[in-house]
Amino acid sequence: MRVRPLIAAALFMAAATPALAQRWRTLDASRQLRDTAPLVVNVQYAAGKLELRPAAAGDLYTMHLKYDADRSEPVSRYDSLSHTLSLGLKSSHMNWNHGDQDAGAMQAQLSARVPLDLRFEVGAVEGDVQLGGLRITDLSLKGGAAEVTLRFDAPNPVSMRTMTLEAGAASVKVVKGVNAATDRIRANVGVGALDLDFTGVLTHDLDVQASVALGDFTLRLSPDVGVFVDAKTFLGDLSGSGLVKRGDGWYTPDYEKATRHVRVRLRAFVGGFKLRRTTD
Repeated sequence: MRVRPLIAAALFMAAATPALAQRWRTLDASRQLRDTAPLVVNVQYAAGKLELRPAAAGDLYTMHLKYDADRSEPVSRYDSLSHTLSLGLKSSHMNWNHGDQDAGAMQAQLSARVPLDLRFEVGAVEGDVQLGGLRITDLSLKGGAAEVTLRFDAPNPVSMRTMTLEAGAASVKVVKGVNAATDRIRANVGVGALDLDFTGVLTHDLDVQASVALGDFTLRLSPDVGVFVDAKTFLGDLSGSGLVKRGDGWYTPDYEKATRHVRVRLRAFVGGFKLRRTTD
């Protein structure tokens, strides 16, 4: 009888099972809208699918979570004194690599009547974030190995002070960015990719500061926008982006005739910069 090998195999399977098991849980949380005081919103989500939309008229927020209870703890906390809302999952560390596990999911909605300082920290996340119509005063995103699209399908009713985007190993896209109503973008790209679509009608000039290490940075603008790039980079010639060197900077040929201007301060190591002037 082959008892010992069978016992060893059983012990191995028993030891391995807890590590592979997942205890899936769901959570639904919400809060009614009681006032329209400005709110700081922290969204932290390590892995899975993330969706965010404007909420129904009477809600401050709603959230639905599917999560692994063995790895994480749900967060739904509103502090009325500091006017801070924290949503997502809390874990001992932000684990960016859950490829061997089934993905969780988070669907959230935020009030379109409250001014929001909106802050995301995401890991191995596939995100579709619809920000159009929300009253966003500041926006920041810190992405690990994420693929996130930020959409502004409707105008921001208030002015956004700063849009800050950190794409470490992430792929981040901003779609219909002219609706964000911001005049300042701060970007940091590691080995990831950042694609900013600001085609359409700019209502004011735009200031962009971007640091690119090994990744790619693409800026999409309408043909009637004048662009100036102050570049300190190992990339060398930027003329492939339709820019002309003048003095210490790079300009679009029709810079002086443009009614709106985008000024880019670019600091790049070996990463790439592309300027696309298109109506799409």
